[in-house]
Amino acid sequence: MVMKIVYLAACFISLIELTFFYVTSSRNLNKNFLLLYTTTLISNFGYSLLVFTTTLEAALVGNVFSYFGSIFTLFFMFFVIVEMCGRRVPLFAGFLLFIVSIAITVMVATTNVNHFFYTEVRLDKLFGLTIIKSKNGPGMFIYLGYLAALNVISIIIIIVTLLQKRQVSAKTLLSLLGMIVFGTMAYVIPLLLGVKFNLMPFTYILLQTYFLYFAFKASTYDLVGNLMNVYKRRGGYGYIAFDHKKRLLGYDDFALGVFPELKKVRIDSMIPDSLANVTEKLRYKKEDWNWDENCNKDFKILNQDKAIICTIHHMTSRIRQTGFLLELRDDTEQQNYIKSISDFNKELSRMVREKTMEVTGMQDSIIRGMAIMVESRDNSTGGHIARTSDSIRIFAKELLKHKDKLPMINQEFCDLLIKAAPMHDLGKIAVDDSILRKPEKFTPQEYEMMKTHAQKGAVIVKEVLRESTDKDFERIAVNVAHYHHEKWNGQGYPEHLKGEEIPLEARIMALADVFDALVSRRCYKNEFSFDQAFEIIKNDLGQHFDPVIGEIFIQCRPQIEEYYTSVVNKDKN
Repeated sequence: MVMKIVYLAACFISLIELTFFYVTSSRNLNKNFLLLYTTTLISNFGYSLLVFTTTLEAALVGNVFSYFGSIFTLFFMFFVIVEMCGRRVPLFAGFLLFIVSIAITVMVATTNVNHFFYTEVRLDKLFGLTIIKSKNGPGMFIYLGYLAALNVISIIIIIVTLLQKRQVSAKTLLSLLGMIVFGTMAYVIPLLLGVKFNLMPFTYILLQTYFLYFAFKASTYDLVGNLMNVYKRRGGYGYIAFDHKKRLLGYDDFALGVFPELKKVRIDSMIPDSLANVTEKLRYKKEDWNWDENCNKDFKILNQDKAIICTIHHMTSRIRQTGFLLELRDDTEQQNYIKSISDFNKELSRMVREKTMEVTGMQDSIIRGMAIMVESRDNSTGGHIARTSDSIRIFAKELLKHKDKLPMINQEFCDLLIKAAPMHDLGKIAVDDSILRKPEKFTPQEYEMMKTHAQKGAVIVKEVLRESTDKDFERIAVNVAHYHHEKWNGQGYPEHLKGEEIPLEARIMALADVFDALVSRRCYKNEFSFDQAFEIIKNDLGQHFDPVIGEIFIQCRPQIEEYYTSVVNKDKN
């Protein structure tokens, strides 16, 4: 009776280990481990049933249970071993093994009919236990071959994995190899020695305990599962699942917090058009946005006060696509942080812009003041700086209307030229007062000395703007000062540049400078009328002036005349 209780205890221990595994692994249940524990329980139930029976029919039923459990314990143990080695059983091989397992089970179950597994069977007693004494048929040798094949293949897979140094613990593989050898010996040695006392229930208990330990240890290597648990504990992560026809399969609390309307959708149903907030933001029925084509791509969802990043993933089985998983990640904090940075940058940009305008305005005032100071030393050019600067402003507006002829001219260029115009005669500060303030016409020698103001002006302007960060303004200002007396035909000064060799800004400045000299009274001449001044400029197109730019300047005549008339009237008043 004591021995019968031992077999019964083995059955209950298998049940306890199965229950313990299921309860502790329910969040990340491994189906191969679960089936292995289940078939072991069935096998041990069959053994305990067998030892308690008193009739041959009941004993054969217990025997069928024990063999059914043992056969499929070996089957699922093979899958567990392959999985522990970081490999997968090919679908066809798994199906073939399953068919063989079923066939052997059928042979055992039909022993009384075909005598293929046992040719002769009867009951006997050993230590108070009921046992079956039999003569083995061909089916038994098929079973032994099946057992040997699975064990040999398992051992080969473990050894190959060890040699290939895959990302699997060598300590785990060696202990697994030891358990296979132990299990095989526990079955083979009693069989060879003719021991009738069956040790397999206790061997299964030990194997179950080992795999239970490994299941817990394996969880520490499950990076994906562990990371998922970390994300779930951190919060801000959720999902919505759909089948391949976009019927709703399920969602978690986070997704429900983002889309409370999902409560209205029945599981295994399409999301109705009436829930436009959900369908539009998930791009559920958007014709030009296909879920299949946009898998693994992020898109943003703004819902009330939340900013969510959504990523669509395919859900697949081993043979086909089964649906879609929409991964939701809370990005609200990040977006708020980015917005705060953006607001700070805007405010900083505004402050920099204001300071830059303040500094630029101060720089412009200093430059204009220097130009006026220089002009105050010249008896013959009163108001010249102001008038030429205003003329350039009028001229620039007209130039912008002719981008077809002058594509290189834009608003930025014109603004810099207007700003640089007052500096064109800054070089006169280096000319001797006896020449600059002479109330009569210059002698040839004095004129040559006067002409040096262009070259000297370029040096002065470059030095004044040396610390400026606007290099385009520096270049334009230097060119205006240096080359505004050059002529289109090459007969100007100081470098005798010709045609388009003369910088564009200097060619523009030359027209305003000469026009003001023509219509203004000088110590050595009276002012010319507007008709005379424009006629002189027209006749000098292609000689003194750029013919294209000169034609545009002439088109400005109404605005130029209006401006000069207002200046004259203002001076009279």
